[in-house]
Amino acid sequence: MEVNEKRSCSRFGCRVPILCRKGTLFDNSQTMDISKGGVGLISSKFIPLNSNLVMEIALSPKSEPLLAVGKVKWVQKLGSQERYRVGMAFTDISAQAGNRLEDYLGK
Repeated sequence: MEVNEKRSCSRFGCRVPILCRKGTLFDNSQTMDISKGGVGLISSKFIPLNSNLVMEIALSPKSEPLLAVGKVKWVQKLGSQERYRVGMAFTDISAQAGNRLEDYLGK
């Protein structure tokens, strides 16, 4: 699948743990990049397009995880492995979490 650049926010390289839930524990993943508008991640499970997921993003080992809801915008299988590159847009993030993310991004 070809990924078109339609991002409204610049993404920054970011390798931190992310915990996604779909009702119950869904998938342990790691971010690849992050912006104030969304996150790119690597998943060991296929996540269908347009899925809405609650995410806990551990921006720092010493702080509480950032909580947000995101929608899967694209999925790309990585080679022959059972790993997927996933692009998500934040659909619900509190003002406090948004401020913490902006601080993390240096905005």
